[in-house]
Amino acid sequence: MNTLKVEHVSYSYKNAAGEQEVLKDINAEFKAGKMYAIVGESGSGKTTFLSLLSALDKLQDGDIYYNSKSLRKIGGSEFRLKYVNIVFQSYNLIKYMTARENVQIAIDFDNRKVNPNTYLKQVGISEEEGGRLIGKLSGGQQQRVAIARAIASNSPIIVADEPTGNLDEETEEKIIDLFKNLAHEQKKIVIIVTHSKQVANHADKVLHLRHGKLS
Repeated sequence: MNTLKVEHVSYSYKNAAGEQEVLKDINAEFKAGKMYAIVGESGSGKTTFLSLLSALDKLQDGDIYYNSKSLRKIGGSEFRLKYVNIVFQSYNLIKYMTARENVQIAIDFDNRKVNPNTYLKQVGISEEEGGRLIGKLSGGQQQRVAIARAIASNSPIIVADEPTGNLDEETEEKIIDLFKNLAHEQKKIVIIVTHSKQVANHADKVLHLRHGKLS
């Protein structure tokens, strides 16, 4: 079973006032087949923690292991390429491409023959909308395209930063079901940072970040 294990991870930022410790001796284990929600107040370190889990930021103290192999040894670029797909709060879609082309990129990475409309349809994006440039879509539509790109990926780990933040209640429920399916049926590790009580209520495990500590 795939596992992502966090051992004694701490992280600090330097600012004008000196050094600010954001994460303090974090320990956690994430297993395939489960959906996790990470909740906490703004500024509690949730996004920093997600950035470390997805190897977007370099570790300072402690280590993270994927299937017992250190991320330091795997390397950030290789980890992101082979093992993790990220749903960013800011979408990070390619503006000069259509919605369909953005999803196609994730499919091409795995050399699979799948119609990207299959994934766009799952998140409520029509074929006509799929043919539009990203800049011609609303914020909520762009969020759904970003989620479609993530579920089109064959990565064993999905991490998401506020993936339902710009969605209405009905669409949010559909997206939660998709993430649950990725965990329960496709046996991926799904980790979601969220302020949504709805997302947290559907998670298999909820982790709280308070004052840099995880409980």
